[in-house]
Amino acid sequence: MEKLKHLETILTPDRIDVFLRLGPIFYLLGMLGYHIQEAHYRDAVHGLFLLGDYICYWLAAVTVLAGTPFDVYDNDAFRLVAENFVAEYGYLPFLYPPTYLLAMVPFGLLPNWLSHILFFSLTLGALALVGRIIWGGWKGALIACAFPGVLGVLIHGQNSFLTAALFGGALAALGGKRYILAGILIGCMTYKPQIGVLIPFALLAGRYWTTFITAGVTTVVFAALPALAFGPDIWLAFLEQSKFAATLLDQELVGHWKYLSIYTGLRIIGLPDQPAMLAQLLFAAGCLVWVVRLWWSDAPFELKAAGLVAASLLASPYMLTYEYVILAVPILFLARHAVDGNLMPFDTSLYVLIVLLILLARVIAEHTGVPLASAPVLLTMFLTHRYYKQWEHGRAGVAGSIRPPVSSPAPGA
Repeated sequence: MEKLKHLETILTPDRIDVFLRLGPIFYLLGMLGYHIQEAHYRDAVHGLFLLGDYICYWLAAVTVLAGTPFDVYDNDAFRLVAENFVAEYGYLPFLYPPTYLLAMVPFGLLPNWLSHILFFSLTLGALALVGRIIWGGWKGALIACAFPGVLGVLIHGQNSFLTAALFGGALAALGGKRYILAGILIGCMTYKPQIGVLIPFALLAGRYWTTFITAGVTTVVFAALPALAFGPDIWLAFLEQSKFAATLLDQELVGHWKYLSIYTGLRIIGLPDQPAMLAQLLFAAGCLVWVVRLWWSDAPFELKAAGLVAASLLASPYMLTYEYVILAVPILFLARHAVDGNLMPFDTSLYVLIVLLILLARVIAEHTGVPLASAPVLLTMFLTHRYYKQWEHGRAGVAGSIRPPVSSPAPGA
């Protein structure tokens, strides 16, 4: 405990600010070196490619522009498309709904390298803007850009900046009583449906009727747009191809150490598929109960927002470690709550532990078989619950201080 207290005194706000300013610079320099050394591919016909999962999104857009959108959801046909462009890189299936496919089409008009840079510049910029709004100043943008999960997204070439920006933006709008905007942003999140399982229940528990209805209408409208563009059968093709996602998870075609879910953690230590999935479902049910209780209460909105985002990351088994960047949203809300006079003992140590686990948990799972990938999210949920209990205790104390003594006569007696 004494060492932790010493750590709290070392990590002063000024020293943390230095890291916030230097972190994004190191990330960008590291990514520049990474792409120059090994993460690019040059084809004599098609030019320069920046490697990563983004290739899959870009190829899907190119396939649509070629007039064959249904090939995106045909694994064999899409594999041929990929081999025509980046045969040496391998094949990645497109596992996203037609809403995301339609949104990616404009990015297919550009060369891969330019499209890649533009997509990540826009989505990271959106996350930085959301960080500024949550925090109430540009320091929030620094926190978002210096968050260690940023590096994982840049390396993998994933779309988690967009998810984090939409989720954080929706909650910031909800906290600012911009209920229709919040609903529209939540509707946009349906491009990654596994992240939003708990959101409708939270909105209902919080009595956010306008946002709930707006999110539903936005979801329907966004589902109709690709049906109009490509034909209604595009959704049938997606639903048929989406079964492959379950195969990826069950047969470990993607290593379980790359995931952060409870299910994959249990699979790593040797639990069979069905018991592990049952445990995942029970844990998800517990997350649902916890979120509903939190949103039904009068707790500060920052705690409700942080709890919903963290629990959403563990409610689905299909959640990979590049989604860690979404934890920037609850961390921003919790830090905003704490700096307003609610800082608790060893808070700084817990935040540092979350950062370290984000950087190391996946490597530890890969090389030792110790499943720690869920730990940063669980710690974030613990921090949220700790602040909630602090708020609950403080409210009870205030109520007790103004309660009349038992011996006092009733009013009017």
